[in-house]
Amino acid sequence: MNEPLISIITPIFNGKNYISEAIESALAQTYKNFEILLINDGSTDDSYEVIKPYLSDSRIIYIEQQNSGVASARNAAIRVAKGQYIGFLDQDDLWHKNKLKEQVAILENDENIALVHSKQDFIDSRGNKINFSWITGGTGYCFTDLFIKNRIAVLTVLIRKTILDQVGLFNEQLSGADDYEMWLRVTLKHPIKYIDMPLAIYRFHDSNISKNSFKMTILELSTINSIISNYPEVLQKIPKNTIKNRLHSLNTQLGEWYSWHDKNFHQARIHFWVAIINNPVSLKSYFMFLNCLLSNQQRKTLNWYFHKLNNIFTKA
Repeated sequence: MNEPLISIITPIFNGKNYISEAIESALAQTYKNFEILLINDGSTDDSYEVIKPYLSDSRIIYIEQQNSGVASARNAAIRVAKGQYIGFLDQDDLWHKNKLKEQVAILENDENIALVHSKQDFIDSRGNKINFSWITGGTGYCFTDLFIKNRIAVLTVLIRKTILDQVGLFNEQLSGADDYEMWLRVTLKHPIKYIDMPLAIYRFHDSNISKNSFKMTILELSTINSIISNYPEVLQKIPKNTIKNRLHSLNTQLGEWYSWHDKNFHQARIHFWVAIINNPVSLKSYFMFLNCLLSNQQRKTLNWYFHKLNNIFTKA
C-alpha cells in the first residue's frame, strides 16, 4: 500500500509544560510515514531544552523564528513541508494514535476531498478528561454552515498540500482565527469530510486564546469581514440574510462587551450601529445604541424604565 508522507506542523511558544506530550502523541501514530516540523516562535522559556532530546530523530525538523504569532509559525513550516498531506498539532494538544491512519485512508480514497476533520476529546491542564460542549461538523460543500459558525477544530484537520498551494497560506493578520479563515477559503470551492469520532484531544489551560471570548469574537468578526471583502462571490453563494444575521450577532456581542465590561461607550456605539444596519428591526440594538449616548445618570434612569416596561409586557 502506498503511504504518502505527512507533514505534522507544531508551532511552539513557551510550550515547555506540554510540548513533550504533543510530540510523543505524534510519534505514537500507527501511521508511520511522517515528518514533524517544530517551529519555535520566539519562546523565552525552556522549550528548546525540552525539545532537544527529540532532535536526534531524523523525522523531526526544528525551525526557529522571532515571535510572530501562530499563523506565521504555521506558514514557515508549510513553506518547507515535504508531505503530501498536512496536519496541525499545537504544542498543548494530543492526537489519538489512529488519527493519521483513519484520515489518510479517506483522502487516498477520494481525491475530491480537500480536507478531513473529526470530533475531539477534552482534557484539563493535568490531563484529566473533561466534558465540554464544542459542536463540530461540516461535510461536503459546507461553506454556508461554516460561515454561520466555525465547526472545524484545527488539531483534527488533515489537508492536502495541493489545496494550500491553491488557496494560499494562513492569514497572519488574523493569528488566532487564521484557521477559521483558512477553512472558509477552502470550503468556498471544495468539499470536505467529517469523521464522527474523536481523533484528537484539546487541552484547556490558562494560556488558551480560545478561552478569551472577547478576543475570539473580535477575531471572528475580522475573519468574516475579510472573507466578504476579499471574495465577492460569497455574496452570491449564501443568502443575504445569512450574512446580515452573522454581522448583527457578532457586532451585538462586541457592543455589549464594550459597554458593560469596558465602559467604552464610543466603541460600543460603533458596533451597535453596524448591528442596526444589518438588522433594522432589532429594538434591542436601538436601545443599546441610545444607551451609549447618555450620561451615567441618564443611563441608570433609562435602564430603570426599560426594566419596568419589560416587566409590564412580560406579565401582560
